[in-house]
Amino acid sequence: MIVAELLQQGFWAFLATAGFGVLFNVPTRALPVCGFTGAMGLMWRNALLDTGAHSVAATFVGALIVGLLGYTQARFFHLPRLIFTVNGIVPMIPGVPAFETMVYFVRGDINAGVESAVVALLLIGAIAFGLVTARMLLTLGEARMPGPRRGIWLREHARRDLDADVS
Repeated sequence: MIVAELLQQGFWAFLATAGFGVLFNVPTRALPVCGFTGAMGLMWRNALLDTGAHSVAATFVGALIVGLLGYTQARFFHLPRLIFTVNGIVPMIPGVPAFETMVYFVRGDINAGVESAVVALLLIGAIAFGLVTARMLLTLGEARMPGPRRGIWLREHARRDLDADVS
């Protein structure tokens, strides 16, 4: 794929991501950043597909890029990370394999329908795994202080411990 085609796809991904941002009521100052996030994810995915990478691996890398950009931009703009990541993965949603699955099942071609459904589920899983990996990478060193223990079971054991101390 030549660079001009990649940039053109990035432009359309930018518009699609920003359009979904409008639909999801994203603040106007974050719309260009959301568009950039989606465009970068799709451009990385398409560039890897053109180099011969497997579609699931390319989708994972695209979602990883969206996750890394989305989490860092959320910290920079002091906005929820979902604003950037949910809109950023919209161009990578596997709509064609999902549609093909329905068409194959309606035609009665069960084998092709199952194959297309597996591809769609693998692509969806790659998107989820890419976003989770980005979050794990960016929150690796952050340790949270444990909060107070709550719950009925813990209260029961706390009473037993107190009763044992009194005796």
